[in-house]
Amino acid sequence: MKTILITGASGLIGKRLTEILLSRGYEVHHLSRTKKNSVVPSFAWNIEKKELDISSFENADAIIHLAGTNLYEKRWNDVVKKNIYNSRVEGTKLLMRALSYTPNKVKSIVSASGIGYYGNRKDDLLNEDASPGKTFLAQVCADWENEARKAEELKIRAVQLRAGIVLSKNDGALKELSLPLKYFVKPIFLPGTQHWSWIHLDDVCELFIHSIENENMHGAFNATSPHAVTYSAFIRTLAQVLKKKSIPSPLPGWLLRIISGEFAATLFHDCNCSSEKILATGFQFKYSNLKSAIEDCFTNNE
Repeated sequence: MKTILITGASGLIGKRLTEILLSRGYEVHHLSRTKKNSVVPSFAWNIEKKELDISSFENADAIIHLAGTNLYEKRWNDVVKKNIYNSRVEGTKLLMRALSYTPNKVKSIVSASGIGYYGNRKDDLLNEDASPGKTFLAQVCADWENEARKAEELKIRAVQLRAGIVLSKNDGALKELSLPLKYFVKPIFLPGTQHWSWIHLDDVCELFIHSIENENMHGAFNATSPHAVTYSAFIRTLAQVLKKKSIPSPLPGWLLRIISGEFAATLFHDCNCSSEKILATGFQFKYSNLKSAIEDCFTNNE
């Protein structure tokens, strides 16, 4: 069975992905900011100091590259934005540089990216050939992917997965939006007609595994459910699943920007992503219906 080296394994996707891989008999190693004592062997790297323990490559057949600071944890300012950028772009540069001079048997690198690549694209159905947007996140994702593609120069197959809004009760959109619903408030990010392209946590983990196992995959793929919904439909479905009667509370962009900073703008972006390319590889989504996906998140321990 293959040995998979995961960067960013302490994040939402990394934790769940590690569980799934181990349950299927994969050998899993972690590349982390600190070396940890756990059942999973870990190796240390430091992006700021451009240091990486090259022994982490010794037995790795494939790398799943998830590393990147949390986008939502802190209000965006110049320092936070620099950390967001460097943790992804400079981290990928460090990884590629280390692979270039270290003997290894790595055959594939599947790197995370995001649908933030597209920016705000009202009324467009977005496939992977669409040009990047002009927002800060779009620039981050474009540069991140460009660095990840350099693996091909090392004869390593490279895949980039542009993840949509990941559904999990433990983090992200569901956690944040379920809180006001508990107090009978339904936040409406005006106009509410903007598309949200989403994916269940387990499906995005399965996509990373699928990308490792399918040697015909190269380049970028939208990691989103086949059925994007409007924000209004999203929050209405969440309220139904939680059985919460609530009062709609329109929230204009200018107000959220005062409260949350520049990141708030992404809540109003229209991003309707096509899943045709990933479906053509034979991947089957377990959760393609929003209601069933949300129900699973709140009825099962993740």
